Amino acid sequence: MKKPIKVAMAGLLTAAIASAGVLGLAGVAFASGSAPPWEPDANAAAPYGSVAFYDAAGNQIISGTGDLASPFAYVVAGTAADTGATKASLAFANPQHGQAPALWTATSEAGPTTFSPASSLPAGTPANITAFAPTQPVVASSSADISTWLSSNTPDTTAGYANTIEVRLTDSGPGGHGNATGTYWESDIGYNNTSSAITVDGTTVPANGWAVLYPIPSSPTITTITTPVNGANEVVNTAITLTATVTPAVSGLVQFYANGTTLVGTSATGSSGTYTASWTPTTDGTYSITGTFLPTAGGPGSLGDGVTISVNPPAIAGTPGLTVTQNSITAGTSDTLTATVTYADYSLTGPAGTVKFMIGSTLITGCTNPVATTVTGAGTSASPGVGTAVCTTTALPQGTDQIIMTFSPTNSAYTPLFAGPVTVTVAAPAICSGNSVCSDTQNIQVTINPGTITVTTPYTSTNPFVLPPMTLSSDGTYLQSSAEFPAASLPGSQQIVVTSQLSPPYAWTLSVAATPLSSSGGGSIPASGLGLTGGSVINAASYPGVTFTNIPAHNPSPVDTDTNSGLTATPQSWAHSPAQDGTAELFGTLTLYAATSTPSGTYNGTITFSVS
Repeated sequence: MKKPIKVAMAGLLTAAIASAGVLGLAGVAFASGSAPPWEPDANAAAPYGSVAFYDAAGNQIISGTGDLASPFAYVVAGTAADTGATKASLAFANPQHGQAPALWTATSEAGPTTFSPASSLPAGTPANITAFAPTQPVVASSSADISTWLSSNTPDTTAGYANTIEVRLTDSGPGGHGNATGTYWESDIGYNNTSSAITVDGTTVPANGWAVLYPIPSSPTITTITTPVNGANEVVNTAITLTATVTPAVSGLVQFYANGTTLVGTSATGSSGTYTASWTPTTDGTYSITGTFLPTAGGPGSLGDGVTISVNPPAIAGTPGLTVTQNSITAGTSDTLTATVTYADYSLTGPAGTVKFMIGSTLITGCTNPVATTVTGAGTSASPGVGTAVCTTTALPQGTDQIIMTFSPTNSAYTPLFAGPVTVTVAAPAICSGNSVCSDTQNIQVTINPGTITVTTPYTSTNPFVLPPMTLSSDGTYLQSSAEFPAASLPGSQQIVVTSQLSPPYAWTLSVAATPLSSSGGGSIPASGLGLTGGSVINAASYPGVTFTNIPAHNPSPVDTDTNSGLTATPQSWAHSPAQDGTAELFGTLTLYAATSTPSGTYNGTITFSVS
């Protein structure tokens, strides 16, 4: 009977170094730029405002590099169009200091694009861009060309005006205002036609590229889908409420997508931060719902957290049945329970699922066939699909049993079924009478476990035993250190504790082994330099009779001729107890010798105690 216990012992010092991680945030980097000196442009009066820029895939962008000839594919007004407007056009205005923005030269760059009705937008327009129309003006702007604009205009090089363009969007058609003064949506961009990045109004503009200056881009908002909840079960051809929460609460547009590509709802709101749409799925299946937020004031949008839902076919109702062969039996006799599952579903072959027979919430045991039975019924236009499960048991408990059955269909298109309760009265078995034999011999058996014996010590890798620093011997030939192990003054629970609880009491031996001590600098002290002597029992009055065998350390001094083995990797007997039960609290003197050539440093090793 052995139960070895390992304990870690450190030589002089144990230290730990914790490393700190760095949390990275992925996303778009934004410069803390400033607005151009003419902003806000009073000419773009209410209800006009800013514009937002998009690439050919419908992603909102705030900068671009390497293509000044076609920097963006679509430009969208941030607020609603004039009543009755059907077309939108794009122009670049040349900022000039000392002039009102309404007097700047504005050259036509793209359009007119018919945005009302939305179906009139060019073929291939992404769904989220189409969703803006016909409410908000949309310009297909791939023909906008900064390079050509630079060749035919003389930009103002005054600070705050240099390398800037005011991008203007106007609406036209019945009810539109065309290019009338003060009737445009606008945002400012900085351009760079050099091969190195430059700074315009505090915003970094990439080489041969552009970047939005005003409205000043802010960090992306966060869009969270709150309904439906993740994992929800819905029903086909039934409306589902889609709700997204935008933080911070700013104006804009949320577009809801199913499985990433199908636009299923669009919602615009003020500054409440809550956007709601309704979607009625027409086919069943599993759908991933995401939301994209497009802020009215320009700047970047964001993609919302997705939720996954299941859209199920309409539930098919069914009829359950439960019968028993006998409603009154004697305990130990057989009764047969029969469950029927009927669905008037003539287009399918019938239901499959699991039947359970229960008394209350307890499964009935002892069936000759499985208690949980898979059933499959065949349905036709003349006869509904019927499944049957049978349980024959002799284990119904005495008393009045209220038996029920449940059916859990495999296909969620079918409704779960419940039948019962059906009452079965189970009487006690008849008492022996006359010459009947009413006895039966039974064998019994019991096992008494022998008990346990354990050894514990107070020291761990995080709480090592620390020897005093080693000192040079008086003759200068070796290093030495020693201390009580553990200290006799410590509470009994912190000693080397052997607890014996055996039946019958058992004589035991406590053995000790050690590993070499090593330092991080590569130094080593052999295990033989360790010795354990002077063993003693603190609670000898309550646990007498323990004897000790000294294991003296080996002195590596060249003038020392001892033949001591010291501690080794092989366990050596140290403490011995006669047969008795109880707890012995032990300690001794731990000695360590080392050669004078041992490199300086902190040395660590382990001592292992085992009891047998």
